[in-house]
Amino acid sequence: MKTLQVLDGLRVLLVDDDADSLELVRFILEQYHAQVSSTASTCEALQVIRLWKPDILISDIAMPDEDGYSFIRNVRNLEGEMGQIPAIALTALVKQEAVAVALQAGFSTCIVKPFDPDQLVKVISNLLLQ
Repeated sequence: MKTLQVLDGLRVLLVDDDADSLELVRFILEQYHAQVSSTASTCEALQVIRLWKPDILISDIAMPDEDGYSFIRNVRNLEGEMGQIPAIALTALVKQEAVAVALQAGFSTCIVKPFDPDQLVKVISNLLLQ
C-alpha cells in the first residue's frame, strides 16, 4: 500500500527513442496514478525538466541524438533541485560494465530491459523513500 501512496501523483519524465517502450512504462506507471510525461529526445527532455520539474527521471541509454550517459551528465549540471532529480537508467546492455558506467555518469540506479513491471515500481518507490 505504501508503494501506491508514493506513486500517486508522482511526476515522472520518460526519455526513450522507442515509442513502444515509452507506452509500456507510461501504462505501468499510470496504473499507480503517476503523472507521466514522455519524450523521444534528450533535448526536449531537458526543456521538460526545467518547465515541468518532474519528481523522477527514467531514461534509456542507447538513443540516436544523445546517449543516456551524456544526457544524465547534462541533467546533473542543472542548477538546484533539478540537477539532483533521482534518475533510473533503462538499458538492454546487460554487461556489468554498462551498469557501472550508468552509475558513474550520474544515474541513481539501473534496470535492465526487459524488466518486470513490479521491479520498476519497487525501484521507483525505494528511490523516493530514501
